[in-house]
Amino acid sequence: MGQMHQSMDGMSLHMLVMWVVMAAVLLLVIVFVLLMTRRATTVGISLAQLASRRSANEKFPVKNAIIPNSEATDTIFVLPDISNYTSFMTGSQFSFGHAQHIIFALVNAMIEAATRKIELSKLEGDAALFFVDAGKCSEAELGETVIDIFRAFFRERRRLKQSNICPCRACSHIDQLDLKIFIHRGQAARFEFRGSTDLFGTDVIVLHRIMKNGVDGHRYVMITDAAESCIELPGAFDRSLIEEDVQHVGKVRASVYH
Repeated sequence: MGQMHQSMDGMSLHMLVMWVVMAAVLLLVIVFVLLMTRRATTVGISLAQLASRRSANEKFPVKNAIIPNSEATDTIFVLPDISNYTSFMTGSQFSFGHAQHIIFALVNAMIEAATRKIELSKLEGDAALFFVDAGKCSEAELGETVIDIFRAFFRERRRLKQSNICPCRACSHIDQLDLKIFIHRGQAARFEFRGSTDLFGTDVIVLHRIMKNGVDGHRYVMITDAAESCIELPGAFDRSLIEEDVQHVGKVRASVYH
């Protein structure tokens, strides 16, 4: 009887161990299922949030996104371009900081003068592109604005030269810099991008192409035939006519005022 009792006790202990192991395995399975269910729910929520954000972004574009205006506007473009900029900068490679300061000061002076009547689109290194809706300024106002840009440029150039005793290559060659202004009228779409108003269209290309012309001299105003009726320059100027062949556009006629 004692041996049978011991055998039954051994079997009970064995059964108990098996039940404990099975319970542990079952518990692990339940925990695993719960974790997988929670993960699937989280992923589902994330996907739903992503879809919601994507939908919201379609209605409310992210900051600095391009928002084009597909309608072209009748626009007058004014583009002052600093003459001899390349030779000034390449000759000032060992006084680059001073050369940069001089160019920035001259461009800033032109911006302050121009933006009393017309708007700044963007800077283009040695040039600044301005624009205004056709008809917003009278012929006399636009002409006076162009002359104001010249005055501001040469006033600032004189100030920089007179107040500067630095003997570096840039500071000693300030008076080497001169100014040309190009004026054109045409159609352009506008869009805001990172704080600036960019202009898009064939006439913007024409404006930049006529900057590369065969006119002698470093100081003049060039007005295309398309813009001639929009501007009246004050004072007397020598006038000559030119015709430039713009690739993919054709012949562009303009008047050059010295």
